[in-house]
Amino acid sequence: MSAVRARRVVDVHIHYLPPALRNVLLRRTTPPRAERQDGWLVLDFGDGYMERIDARLTDPGHLLETLERTGIDLAVISINQPGVLRLAPPEATAVAQEANDELAELVGANRGVLEGLATLPWQATDAAVEELGRAASLGLRGAMACSNVAGRPLDDPVFDATFEAAAALSMPLLLHPTVPAQVSALSEYRLICAAGFLFDTTTAILRMVFAGTFDRHPGLQVILAHAGSLLPLLMGRVDREYARNAMPGSLPEGRRPSDYLTRLYTDTIAGSPRALELAIELLGADRVCFGSDYPFGNQREALDLVLAASLPEETVSAVCGQNAAELFDLKLIPTADEGGGNATKEEASHARAAGGHGPGDQEPPRGREQPGPPGPAGRDDGGLLQPGAL
Repeated sequence: MSAVRARRVVDVHIHYLPPALRNVLLRRTTPPRAERQDGWLVLDFGDGYMERIDARLTDPGHLLETLERTGIDLAVISINQPGVLRLAPPEATAVAQEANDELAELVGANRGVLEGLATLPWQATDAAVEELGRAASLGLRGAMACSNVAGRPLDDPVFDATFEAAAALSMPLLLHPTVPAQVSALSEYRLICAAGFLFDTTTAILRMVFAGTFDRHPGLQVILAHAGSLLPLLMGRVDREYARNAMPGSLPEGRRPSDYLTRLYTDTIAGSPRALELAIELLGADRVCFGSDYPFGNQREALDLVLAASLPEETVSAVCGQNAAELFDLKLIPTADEGGGNATKEEASHARAAGGHGPGDQEPPRGREQPGPPGPAGRDDGGLLQPGAL
């Protein structure tokens, strides 16, 4: 059994484009929009930012096959950014409802293998609060929040009601980047995804700290995408600037900006083992969850990155699955190495019915021992991107 298969693996950062939202994007003539080109799905987010992905990767059946092949036991899937944020409020509300219904149906048909995070019409606060409550009743585990809402910062008090609802419902929010609010300097060399995304999420979190968002909503749980964004490199500087009164305002009870990091989770989408180590050092081994960014990232490579980092075995197990299970209140069937022989017959039957394996079952080879068919780029399709798309 491989090092990965000796523990349960939960992927908390997987994108899904439900038919309801995809069809809206395909009909649009201005960004955000989508079009099909020779087996590719081209997503145009505006301001020069485009993604081009193998259209097969938007198929839930392909996702399930990829999870099995790469050794991912459970995926927490979220609807592609920017979701419905750049639609007019009435359309955004209707499309969010339909997309979340489709997501909940997919999750319900694959319970134990898939869980879901809702998309919300953040630009219409009452509708967003109502939809979050409805999503919880559908069995979805949280929601996505983008780093800005059509240019509006998340610390704007208009979003407080949605944050309060998320805290009250114990619905974690995946804070994901979108086209940055200040995009003009990033468009020319296509730096939006490579650099701008991280600028925007880091700015969003720091604004929420200094605006008192986390103080007003002490139960709010936020997963900051992409290995803590830029905070592992910048947090010491932010504390220093705050300590020398170079920033206006003051935080309550003598707190430093870094004291709010205990409120955050993050994923392992780091780009390098050392960057992941820095994120774990900053946030703590119990606050980092495995993520792949599928279909924009490759799941095998994401797992390899975690295993390449200099981490104790107990940290690897926590990052791969235990932390996500606690955050999203998930029940994972343990492997035989983890005491899976003591699982009940009902648990084993449920795992097999969901497409997994019971503790005593013979599993097929996983990971690199069972490659899938190569995609157009000639690489194994644990997540495919047209070269140079990011």
